[in-house]
Amino acid sequence: MHARVSWSQRPFGSGFTAGLIAGTVASVLMLLLNSTLGGLSLPQEFGSEILALMPGPAFVFFHQLLGDNAKYYFFAIVLLGQIVVFALSAGLLNHYFNPENKPLRWPPALLLALALWLMVGVVLLPLTGSGVFGANLTVGLFGGMLSLAATGLVFAALLVFAHHWRIASTLTTEKPSTDGLDEPRPTRRGLLKQASIVAGVVVVGFGFWEFIAQGLGSSKASVTQLLQGYRNKITPPPTPNYGTLQPAQFLSPAVTANDQYYIVSKNFTDPTVSANGWSLKVTGQVEHPYTLSYQDLLALPMHAQYESMECVSNDVGGSYMSNAYWEGVRLADLVQKAGVKPGATKIVLHAYDDYTDSIHLSKALDPTTLVAVRMNHVTLPDGHGYPARVLVPGIYGMKHVKWLTEIEVVNYDYQGYWQQRGWSDPAPVQLTSRIDTPLDGVGLKHGPTYIAGVAFSGDKGISEVDVSVDGGKSWQRATLKRPLSQLTWVLWELAWQAQPGHYTLVVRAVDLEGNVQNPQPSSTLPNGATGYHSISVTVS
Repeated sequence: MHARVSWSQRPFGSGFTAGLIAGTVASVLMLLLNSTLGGLSLPQEFGSEILALMPGPAFVFFHQLLGDNAKYYFFAIVLLGQIVVFALSAGLLNHYFNPENKPLRWPPALLLALALWLMVGVVLLPLTGSGVFGANLTVGLFGGMLSLAATGLVFAALLVFAHHWRIASTLTTEKPSTDGLDEPRPTRRGLLKQASIVAGVVVVGFGFWEFIAQGLGSSKASVTQLLQGYRNKITPPPTPNYGTLQPAQFLSPAVTANDQYYIVSKNFTDPTVSANGWSLKVTGQVEHPYTLSYQDLLALPMHAQYESMECVSNDVGGSYMSNAYWEGVRLADLVQKAGVKPGATKIVLHAYDDYTDSIHLSKALDPTTLVAVRMNHVTLPDGHGYPARVLVPGIYGMKHVKWLTEIEVVNYDYQGYWQQRGWSDPAPVQLTSRIDTPLDGVGLKHGPTYIAGVAFSGDKGISEVDVSVDGGKSWQRATLKRPLSQLTWVLWELAWQAQPGHYTLVVRAVDLEGNVQNPQPSSTLPNGATGYHSISVTVS
C-alpha cells in the first residue's frame, strides 16, 4: 500500500502551478511597464509577428469572424500563451532540478529567469526583426534589456514564494490515502492539448458571439440584378441634389466626435507619447536635413480642412469611417524647406510605434496633405496620433500615419508595414455608400419614414446617391446635405412612404467625376471592399 500523490504534489505539477501564478503577475507587470514607461511588451511583438506571417486571406477571415475586437481577442490568446510558457518552464525546472519537490530555492529560479531573458532577447526577438533585446524598436537595446530583466526578476521572486506557499498548502490540506490507487497524472502533452482546445473554444465562442451580435445576416440584393444596366461612368456627371435633411435617428453626424472617431492600428497597446523630448526629423534625399521640436512645429503656418477617413479593412456598410475638422502644417512646406534632391520619388513616414508607410512625392506635395496637430478644435488626442499625424486625402487610413517622428525622402519604391503583408500601396479610397437608418432587420410601422446614410469617395466628392427599396430593380434619387468640403463624406436622405411588406433596401453613389459605385462585391484585401450596401426591413 502506498499513498496516493496528487498531480499538484508532484514536482512538475507544483512547479507549473507556482509558475502560473508568478507568470500571470510578471505578465501584468510587463504590460504596465509598456503602457507607463514604454517597456518591451512580448505579447505585442510576438503577436504582431504572428499576424504578419498570417496569409492575407486568413487575416481577413479572422477579422470578419471576430469583428472589430479581433485584435484584442488575439492579444488575449497570445498573453495567455506567454503565461503558459512561464508555467511550463517552472514545471520543467522543478521536475528536473528539484525532484524531491522541496521548497524551491533562489538560485534555480534566478537561473531560469536568466535563461528566459537570454532566450527571448538574443534568439526570439531577433527572429521577429525587433533586434537583440528590441534594439530595432523604439524602446532600444538598453530599454528592452531593463524592462525584460525587471519582468524576469519579479517572475523569479514570485516563483519562489508561490512554490513555498504551494508546498505548505498541500502539506496542510492534503492527507495521504492508503487505498492503493494513484491519482492519474496528467501528461504535458495532455496539458498542451487541453490548452489548445480551450484557446480554440475561446476563439470560436467570440466569433459566434460577434455573429449573434451582428444579427444572423440580412437579405442581400442580387448581384445579377444590380449588374443589369450598370454603367461605370456617367457623362456629364449629375448635378448634386442638395437640400435640407430631416432629423433621422441613427444617421451619422456631419462631424464625428473625437471619442467616436474610429481607431485602428497595428498595435495591441497604442503608445502614449510626450511632447517633451519628441521631435520630427526631415531626412533622406534632401539638401538640408533638419529637426523640429513640438513647439517649432506649432509655430509654423497652420492650415485647416474638413476631411473624412476610412480604413482599408472597412467592409461595405462598415463603421471604420469618420469625419473631422483638422488643423496642421502642409507636408509640402516641411519637405520643400529641406530641398528635395533630383530623383526622389517617395516619402517614407516613420512612427513612434515603429510603424512605417510611404506616399508618392507628388501626393506629399498636394496642398491638402497635412501634418495634423489638432482635431475638432482641440489638441490631437493620444489615440489619434499625438503629437502629430499625417493626413493624406483620397487614400485609405493606413497611409495617415499616427505618432509621426520622421519624414524621409527616398528614391526607391518603399513598401510599408501593410504593403509588405499584401495590401495596396496606391490605396485609393473605393467609392462607397452606407445605409445608417433604418437598422438592418428592424420592423417598421407603415407610413412616412426616412432612409438615410453617408457616401464617400475620398477626395472626389459625391454628385448623386440612389436608393432602391426593391433589391435594385428601380432607383430613387436621394437628397444630399451640402458637404463641409470635397474631402468629406456626404450625408443623404430619402423620404419613403412605407407600405406593409418585406423590403431589401440598397444604396449606391456617384462621385463628382461621374464614376458610379462598383456593385461587384470584393474583399477588403488588397484594395478595399467594393459592392453595394443592402439591408432588409419588414413593414407592418
